[in-house]
Amino acid sequence: MHLTPGILRAAYEFLRATPPFRGWGMPDGDAVAFRVMRHKDLRGQCFWDNGRPVIDVSAKNVGHTDNLLQTMAHEMVHIHLDRNGVRSDHGADFRAGAVAVCRHHGWDVKLF
Repeated sequence: MHLTPGILRAAYEFLRATPPFRGWGMPDGDAVAFRVMRHKDLRGQCFWDNGRPVIDVSAKNVGHTDNLLQTMAHEMVHIHLDRNGVRSDHGADFRAGAVAVCRHHGWDVKLF
């Protein structure tokens, strides 16, 4: 799969339309910056730049649709928590969000 910012945005919008993201009031894809990186040690990362969420996905480590969706969903949980003033990295708050996402999408929370 050849990743582009447009493909990342489409994956984000698909997930944003599904539970639990639909109920979390995730920002519209136009409000998020999507970037393809080539980091060999990360699948994805998110951070804030001047109040705008940025999601990076590594083309080196994400090459299939399911991996892209799981990576995007993982970063979306971080954005949801950040928007609500919780930066738990991968602690209890993140795990609760991850469990909800994985339950709906049929993913293994241990790999998420």
